[in-house]
Amino acid sequence: MKINLKIIVVLVLMLGVTVWAVDSIRSRSYNGTALNFSVGHGTVSVTNPSDASVPAQIVGTGSRSFTVTNASDGVSGPSTREGTGRTTTQLFEVTLLPGANVFTVVGGTGVNFVADTDTRLEATVQPLDQNETRSTLIAVAVVILAGLFYISHSTGHRWLRSARSIKAAEEAAAAKVLAEKTVEPSQGRAMRSYGDNRT
Repeated sequence: MKINLKIIVVLVLMLGVTVWAVDSIRSRSYNGTALNFSVGHGTVSVTNPSDASVPAQIVGTGSRSFTVTNASDGVSGPSTREGTGRTTTQLFEVTLLPGANVFTVVGGTGVNFVADTDTRLEATVQPLDQNETRSTLIAVAVVILAGLFYISHSTGHRWLRSARSIKAAEEAAAAKVLAEKTVEPSQGRAMRSYGDNRT
């Protein structure tokens, strides 16, 4: 009973890690006016459907600065420190050109995109960069493989014995079919020779 309980705990852990990984990697979508959302470390794409540029800000909390790279217009640079003490923030002003605006943020803490505008914007955010995504997938794979090994070990590798039994049965059946095919067909009943019974 204890082994079964441990197996259930391991299965729950594997499921939880998988759900966490999917939620961490999946992209987030936002749309509307006066957008305010967390940026993360991946690519951010904000679409401005209007014909005019829209001002926006990238704001981080604390004293740790961040760097913005805008792939759309080539603008990049570090954030600027605003305020002092507990009210310290990091600020980077951006201009959203008509169409798609793609940028990434490196560093900082609690970085948010803020656009106080009446223009209805559409945004897609990838929370993790490529290295973080790869690391997350590797971590999930390690946890799942370790969990499967633990379950297999706890059950005495029963699945392996079952797989071997099934394979042996299939091989035996295949050998039997092959043997039946190679047997020479019967030549039929031999003809009898009768003598001449005429008197």
